[in-house]
Amino acid sequence: MDKVKPVIVLALIAALISGLVIVVYNATYVDTSNIVTDKQAAAVTEIYGGTKDDYEVVPAEKWQDMFSEGDLSKITKVIKNKDGSLAFEAVVKGYKNGYDIMVGVKDGKVAGVSVVSVGEETPGLGTKTNDPAFLDLFKGKSGEVVIVKNKSNPADNEVNGVTSATFSSKGVASAVNIALKAYEKCGGEFK
Repeated sequence: MDKVKPVIVLALIAALISGLVIVVYNATYVDTSNIVTDKQAAAVTEIYGGTKDDYEVVPAEKWQDMFSEGDLSKITKVIKNKDGSLAFEAVVKGYKNGYDIMVGVKDGKVAGVSVVSVGEETPGLGTKTNDPAFLDLFKGKSGEVVIVKNKSNPADNEVNGVTSATFSSKGVASAVNIALKAYEKCGGEFK
C-alpha cells in the first residue's frame, strides 16, 4: 500500500491540474474564426483595394462542410468583398509546411494573390514567391494553374516558377488552384 499511495496522490494532482487548465482555457477562449486579422486585411486589401471595412468574413458554418474534403480542407478562411467577390485563405505546403496564401477570385478568375505568411520558406529563395511580380502572374488565370520552369511562352494555365524555389512556387499555385475549386464549388457566392 505504501508504494501505491504516492502514485494515487500524483494521479489526483495531475487530474486536478488538468481540470484547472480546461476551466481556464474555456473561460479565456476567444473564437477568432469570424475575425479578420491585420495580416489578412492587408492581404485582401492588396488584392482588391479598399479598406478593412469593405470586407466581411463568411462564417465558417457556411462553408466548412462544403470544403471539408481533399485540398479544399486547407482553406482556413473565406472573406467576402462588398462587391461580392471572394478571397480564400489556404495554408499549403511550399518547401516546408505552413505557407499561408490569400487568393482573390472574381467571376471565376484570379483577381490577385497575396502571401499572408511565408512560414518556414527559405529566406532569399522561397520567400521570393512573395514578390508582387511573381504573384501578378496568376491574375486572370482560371482552370488549373501549373508551374513551369523558364518557359519563354507559357500557356494560359502556366506560370513560370521562381528560380531555385520550385516547391514554394508550387505552393502558391496549389493555393490558387484550391481557391479556384472552392469558388466553383460554392457557385461564386455566399449569402
